Order: sequence, then C-alpha cells, then structure tokens
Amino acid sequence: MAETQNGKAKLGGWTKALLIGSVTLNLLIAGVVIGGIVGHERHPQPRIGDVNIGALSAALSHDEREALRSAAEARGGSFREMRVKDRADREALIAALRAEPFDAAAFDAVMERQRTRMLARIDIGAELMRERVLKMSSEARKAFAERLARGEKRFGGKDRD
Repeated sequence: MAETQNGKAKLGGWTKALLIGSVTLNLLIAGVVIGGIVGHERHPQPRIGDVNIGALSAALSHDEREALRSAAEARGGSFREMRVKDRADREALIAALRAEPFDAAAFDAVMERQRTRMLARIDIGAELMRERVLKMSSEARKAFAERLARGEKRFGGKDRD
C-alpha cells in the first residue's frame, strides 16, 4: 500500500471497492438473519390447532398423507388437472380485471368456478379424513389426537386472534 504524507496507509481503488463490497455483503446477510427472526413473529405459520384438513393431515404419517392424496385424486380428479383449471381461471380472472369496460359477470363466473372447485376439494378431504378416523382403533385415534396437540403446542404458542 502506498503511504500518504501523514504516514497513514492509503487504500488502492480495488482494495477500497472490495472493502465496500464486503461490508455491504455482511450487512445484507445480517439483515436477512434479523429479518427472518423478526419476520417469524410478525408473520407466523398458520396455527396447526385450527381445525382444518391441513392441520389434521399434518398429524398423519407421510404414508398416510400419500394414501389420502391418492384417494383424493381417485375421487376428484388429479391434482394436475386441478392446477391446470386453477391456472386457466387465474388467467381468465386477470383478463376480466383488465377488461374495459369491466365485465362483472365474467369476474363473477371465474370466482364461482374457483369457489365450487375449492369446496369440492374440501368436501373430498373431509370425507376421506372421516373415513380414516372411523377405521382407527381407539389407541390409534388417541395417538392421532396427541400428534394434533403436539402440533398445537409447537405452532400455536400465542393466541393470534
């Protein structure tokens, strides 16, 4: 390094740029870490204790969830088909929102198709879950309840209402 008249070291162009880049990268990493910690409290995971199919399926084993998924596809069409329909409806919804003049009937039709499909999925999931629970022994049902309770303690923590 070259010395200045005062005897202090002077940073070269590349060294200075490298130092600034390093400090910037360190601040960025610190921001991501701190943001992750703070963001977890501000945007917590959905409560596992809320009674819904997702909470119930989370308490099942991987194999049980796969069996439910296969049974759901057998009853209500494949998830791939559903995603294709969802994507088409999303595109139709965007087109309806962009249309001039706004076509409320087209918007309503897309929303109703999505609602109907979602309710059908919920109904299939509820039926399959009920069938699975009815087949459980008393011990299996109690173990299932314990897994649900552990999930509540792990994810529920604070009351978010």
